[in-house]
Amino acid sequence: MRLILPLLLALSAPAGAAQIVRGPYLAAGAHDSMTVRFRADVSTVAWLRYGIAPDCERVTTMNYATREHRFPLFGLLADTTYCYRIFLPEPTGQAVYKAAEGRFKTFPPAEKEAFTFLAFGESGSASAGDAMREVVHVPQAELAAQMDRLSPDFVIHTGGLVASGLDEDADAQYFTPYAGLLRRTPFFPVPGSSEYGPEAGTAEGKGFLRENYSPFQSVPLTGLPPHYYYFDVANARFIALDSNSFGGAAAAPALARNSKQYKWLDYVLSRTKKEWKFVILHHPLYSSGEYGILEEMNETLRPLFEKHQIDAVFQGHERVYERTSALVGDSVTEGGIVYLTLGGGGRSPAAPREETAEWSEKFLPEPHFAEGRVNGRLFTLMVYGKDGTVLDIFRIEKPALP
Repeated sequence: MRLILPLLLALSAPAGAAQIVRGPYLAAGAHDSMTVRFRADVSTVAWLRYGIAPDCERVTTMNYATREHRFPLFGLLADTTYCYRIFLPEPTGQAVYKAAEGRFKTFPPAEKEAFTFLAFGESGSASAGDAMREVVHVPQAELAAQMDRLSPDFVIHTGGLVASGLDEDADAQYFTPYAGLLRRTPFFPVPGSSEYGPEAGTAEGKGFLRENYSPFQSVPLTGLPPHYYYFDVANARFIALDSNSFGGAAAAPALARNSKQYKWLDYVLSRTKKEWKFVILHHPLYSSGEYGILEEMNETLRPLFEKHQIDAVFQGHERVYERTSALVGDSVTEGGIVYLTLGGGGRSPAAPREETAEWSEKFLPEPHFAEGRVNGRLFTLMVYGKDGTVLDIFRIEKPALP
């Protein structure tokens, strides 16, 4: 049933009215749902109107007074473009004004076998300190501009959204550079080292994550830990893990054998019949960069990934792009798993490596992002530099079904 906004509409934002200071941005996308989020400068009620484009005012929903607004929209049609408009009250409470608007497209259904996505990480590049908080490094801005030209179904982030990990730096380093994409495309991040803060090795990291990451991280929809989850799109399943326990974060959920997260991972992989299976995590299982391989993590997760025949693993942490050969164990094997490190999203690139690992197919210590395309039984990854130059092209083609 169509609901009518019970207030008069002001032509523009009146002086003293509540304002949107972060967003709008999308999260938790699916074939039948989407979440629209934003932050206001003061606690305020808000209304959201939405509908199948161009009819943006088919349905109206209301939020009670808060600064952090979350509008989960359910019962949507798959593979369909919707538009939305956000309304805030003017100071007298007798009228509202249109504070923002945008569009999004729901995910394709399971029977459709084509979709695209972007992938990158270690993007929070502004320097710490009050004097530098509004500075975004040029590589990040250039990469963001290149990504904004594309129209992916969703974006995955391998961690390191904000260099300091502080919520007060998130606007300059995350929400402003990717404002265009965030308004129309859901992001699916995993927490990186910086998201647990400078005291990650102590119990203080839990409070740091809760205060600085959870307010704007919406997967799961509650924004509460544990920050590991999965989502399905068309013929693929993506599993996002929190690998920070292996990186030394005391407050991170354990990922060791028989831990809750490990058992959950085994379960969600065993319960899917999707054609494609991808994993997203921050710390690399294979890396020939500065930090190298975390042996305990490799020995724990690699056998499970091989058991469930994961197609590719998207990694971060290292400020480089690296692509391994298809691996089973440490052996190059046709049909094995490809590990892709995507950590050049804007921070200063790492230095060139001194030695070349036998399993490393490509290693580039320069700014980059990737565009993934799944079309039936073909997966293609295009890696771009900050000027749009193609740095690498990689494909996985599954044999035709009998």
